[in-house]
Amino acid sequence: MREKTNHFVKATIVLVHIYSILSGPVLCSQDINKELLELSISYPKQGGYFWSSTGCPEALVHGSDTLLRKSEFGTYCSGYTFTLFFRVLKSHGFFDTLSLTAMRSIQQNWFGNTSDSREKQCQYVIEKWNFGKKVSIEEARPGDFVQFWRNNNTGHSALFLGWQFDEQGKVIGMQYRSSQKKTNGIGDMVESVGAGIRSLNLMRIYLCRARPKE
Repeated sequence: MREKTNHFVKATIVLVHIYSILSGPVLCSQDINKELLELSISYPKQGGYFWSSTGCPEALVHGSDTLLRKSEFGTYCSGYTFTLFFRVLKSHGFFDTLSLTAMRSIQQNWFGNTSDSREKQCQYVIEKWNFGKKVSIEEARPGDFVQFWRNNNTGHSALFLGWQFDEQGKVIGMQYRSSQKKTNGIGDMVESVGAGIRSLNLMRIYLCRARPKE
């Protein structure tokens, strides 16, 4: 037991080190990631987890129309990450020429409510609408969006924060920020990556990065 604990501590130290590096000068040239990280911590932690309604911590307004209402009883993952995506990209003018119908389609795809988007969700939206690009496991940086699936086929939408590595440099865990039951709403989590039934399936982790508007 002691040996396993020591390995976990070492892996966590690596994760924190990577996170501190990527939150520094590297992110200075990536304003979108930095803005997403800053916005993500502006919402109070917890606040309740409620798998119904919109899952959004605030109302999302497109022009004179309300795209999604604020969820009154708590948030959930897709509503939280879509709020981050919507607010930051809206501030950069990405949605200025898009109709409400187009925005509703984007939202439905982000939530995985169509057959085309069900597996990759945020990555599908980012690529289809040219809001950015997909990124590999090796390229991942704090502030990227991620849709992942566990080996028991349960999934989650989140903002990526960092990897955990073992002493051989193998990815064994992922830290992220989202809304989930275990944190009673918004909060940070670390989950293992591997063969366990509740571990994350490395082959079903879909990362993407929004780009600044040209």
